[in-house]
Amino acid sequence: MKKNDEIELEIIDNGINLEGIAREENKVVFIPGAIKGEKVRARIIKVNNSFCIGKVEEILTPSPDRVEPFCSVYKRCGGCCGQHISYNKQLEIKKELVKNTLDKQKVNYAGIDDVIGMGVPLNFRNKAQYPVRKTVEGVSKIGFYAKRSHDIIENEECFIQDQEIDRLSKEVFKLLLLKGFEGYDEKENKGDIRHILIRRGYHTGEIMVVIVVNNKNIFDDVRMEEIIHILKEDDNIKTIVLNYNGSKTNEILGKEEKVIYGDGYITDYIGDKRYYISSKSFFQVNTIQAEVLYDTLKEKLNLKGNETLFDLYSGVGSIGIYLSDNVKQVYGIEIEPQAVDMANMNMRLNNVTNAEYIAGSVEEKIEEYEKRNIHPDVIVVDPPRKGLDLDSIEYIIKFAPEKIGYVSCSPATFARDLKMLEPYYNIGVVTPVDLFPNSEHIEDVVVLTKKK
Repeated sequence: MKKNDEIELEIIDNGINLEGIAREENKVVFIPGAIKGEKVRARIIKVNNSFCIGKVEEILTPSPDRVEPFCSVYKRCGGCCGQHISYNKQLEIKKELVKNTLDKQKVNYAGIDDVIGMGVPLNFRNKAQYPVRKTVEGVSKIGFYAKRSHDIIENEECFIQDQEIDRLSKEVFKLLLLKGFEGYDEKENKGDIRHILIRRGYHTGEIMVVIVVNNKNIFDDVRMEEIIHILKEDDNIKTIVLNYNGSKTNEILGKEEKVIYGDGYITDYIGDKRYYISSKSFFQVNTIQAEVLYDTLKEKLNLKGNETLFDLYSGVGSIGIYLSDNVKQVYGIEIEPQAVDMANMNMRLNNVTNAEYIAGSVEEKIEEYEKRNIHPDVIVVDPPRKGLDLDSIEYIIKFAPEKIGYVSCSPATFARDLKMLEPYYNIGVVTPVDLFPNSEHIEDVVVLTKKK
């Protein structure tokens, strides 16, 4: 196979990004947009020693699970990758991906449930993060990045975003242009506005507007004051924040920000617990499915009320506080001090008196608990995509809690970590929960019990 060759291929599987997988000339060929069982004519666009990447030119034999994407810019935008697959089939593929990943690592687990999906898998994101960029022609645009690039793809409506924050994002953008502000030029590190970030409480309707600027002088610009004055007229907007990010980086938010209006946070519920949410807080972007995720964890843990629970990578305390009514004491560890401050605010907001949150790395702070002779009966972990670090796993094994509740956003690191814990723990039934319909992402929940 050579670049630009056109060949007919049988799609034998779907990969970790929902792309089709075929084999030709003893090489794996990845075909984005193809579905297992289809026959396609594809043009080879990249050739590697061990694999190739192809582009669908024609669907010769379509899958019965192929559907028409509901977004007009789906094929160009990099925000979703599964709209061409029926939702039920997406859930089947994600279950198979989790199973295959666990089996590849030879993890000995009790079984895997069907993926818990959404009833209506649309308009679920409670946070919009729109880049604002200035094109080479000098035109400022708002949208999402195209696949594998930083070219802006504009859209009239994003169907995975909450409708209100999607509308408001574009309204804020128009106000900025009207007042003479320009989008950010990545190559030159010039321009005014880098991102528009909006969060909205699913249950409360409270809205936070964050405008990320490339020039700190904009904090006191009279034009920005005029925009803030207009936005404040919307009763649902509870706080407005200006964030300064002057670095040449892919990170959205900078370290310095100024609360222009309100308290700098909004609130929302997961179940019967209410949480403060700031511009930098980690808070699950799909509130409906977050409740399913936490309820699944609670049910699997089968807590008796007399346990000491360690909440590692605790963020703003969402899981620990959610479980606080069902245990004797919660101890949370989180590396981001601002998140710990928010966790303590969330404790007070929910009248939780049996929890304590401290800032620092898990491996450092868990030693402090050891010196205080505090030992967990249950450890709950919800690590970032990179999974648990080796020190954390060693401390978990050393503390030897009776149960471990593991919430994962990455099947690969999930399987890796479970394999390291397997000599000491029995791994229960894995339950995947779909928090990100029409994308490749999947969350998993499992409870491990100590081997006798």
